[in-house]
Amino acid sequence: MADKFGPYIQKLMTTILDKEQDEFVTKLAFNELKRLNVDIEEFLRKNDEDDSEEIEESTKRILLTEQETEQEDK
Repeated sequence: MADKFGPYIQKLMTTILDKEQDEFVTKLAFNELKRLNVDIEEFLRKNDEDDSEEIEESTKRILLTEQETEQEDK
C-alpha cells in the first residue's frame, strides 16, 4: 500500500485505521479522502474526454483525406 500512494494519502489511511484516534479526527481523515477521490475522478474524466475528442478529430481527418484521395484517383 505504501508504494502506491503518496505520503499524505497514506497518512490519512493510517489515521482512519488507527483505533486509538478520536472519532472526530477519523471522520476528518475519511472526509478528506472522499474529497480527494472526487477530485481525482473529475481529473480522470476530464482528461479522458479530451483524449476521445482528439481521437475523433484525428479519425475525421483521416477519413476526409481517404475520401479526397479516392476522388482524385477516379
